[in-house]
Amino acid sequence: MTVPSPLLRRAVARRSADRITVLVAAGDRQHSAHLEATLDDDRFAVRTTSSPSTAMDFDGVDCLVSASPTATDDLLERVRQQVPDLPVVVLVDAPAASTATLETIRTHRWVDYVLRHDGNVPAERLEHRIETLLERRRLEALSRRSLASVDLARDAIAIAAPDDDLEFTNRSFAVQFGTDRDDLPGTPWQELFTDETVARLETAAIPTVEDGWRWTGNGTARRVSGEPVSVRLRLVGLEDGSLVFVVDTA
Repeated sequence: MTVPSPLLRRAVARRSADRITVLVAAGDRQHSAHLEATLDDDRFAVRTTSSPSTAMDFDGVDCLVSASPTATDDLLERVRQQVPDLPVVVLVDAPAASTATLETIRTHRWVDYVLRHDGNVPAERLEHRIETLLERRRLEALSRRSLASVDLARDAIAIAAPDDDLEFTNRSFAVQFGTDRDDLPGTPWQELFTDETVARLETAAIPTVEDGWRWTGNGTARRVSGEPVSVRLRLVGLEDGSLVFVVDTA
């Protein structure tokens, strides 16, 4: 008997971990078998359940595929209660698909649909819907983690929208300017610096970051109390025209 090498075992385990576990809620065994065959790809591990019951086990499930559109509302309510951000793809029979029905399905944040014709589900479209929902959830989770790390950073960080109003400030930034962070969103960033510093940022710093570079320099901030404070500024531009300010006491 040949024993797999540790490298091979790790590779197999990694492939297994990368697979997408799909729970199929189908009305009968025939539908379940059809969907298992539809998702016959190494990327997917398919589990099936005959009915969307309250005891449905979502443990380890990456996406739910519902083949029972008549029970969609009840099913989505159960999903929201147990796993609010679980991606769900609803299979809808094309002849019976009204615009209102499809729009109702898509009002749910983590839900999409695939039209099936004569009981047949286009495999490529179903796979695409599943992967799109999963990627959206991954990116949102990444964004939440990124914002959490920025929020806890020691550096004083703020993000100003393209219209110059602050959209986000972390705790350190609020402390730096002597105010509550909830009072800063909507404030034009120019109000936080002296006129001389604002002029320098607008004429030198912002054109630099708009060209794709980072800018670092000194300036004078103005706390909410009006007290001037010498600071060292770092400025970064984002693709949408937003500006990221990092402010350190000089």
